[in-house]
Amino acid sequence: MEIQLRDMGRHKVIAIEGDVDLYNVSELKQSIFKMLDDENIQSLIVDMKDINYMDSSGIGALVAAQKKVKTLGGKFALLNVRDEVINILRLATLDQFFTIYEDDSKVEQ
Repeated sequence: MEIQLRDMGRHKVIAIEGDVDLYNVSELKQSIFKMLDDENIQSLIVDMKDINYMDSSGIGALVAAQKKVKTLGGKFALLNVRDEVINILRLATLDQFFTIYEDDSKVEQ
């Protein structure tokens, strides 16, 4: 799994590439929570375009990240979620919990 950060207007974007599972989810959580602790982030978007696979531990990390961002008064969203992952989110009704953007052009600036 690789994690990259970039800015998109007023949003901080964390782009993930590869699989997110029990074996590497702690790396993702550490990256997100360290960034939230170190910077004053008002909006965090997780770009999931290059995620090949995500298990329940990865989804749990996204839920924890959203709760942390909201606690800090910020906004949290998912971007470019693949069909395989969106289907898992739908099964758990988490597609209603997250703000989800289909692609970069849909992101509120």
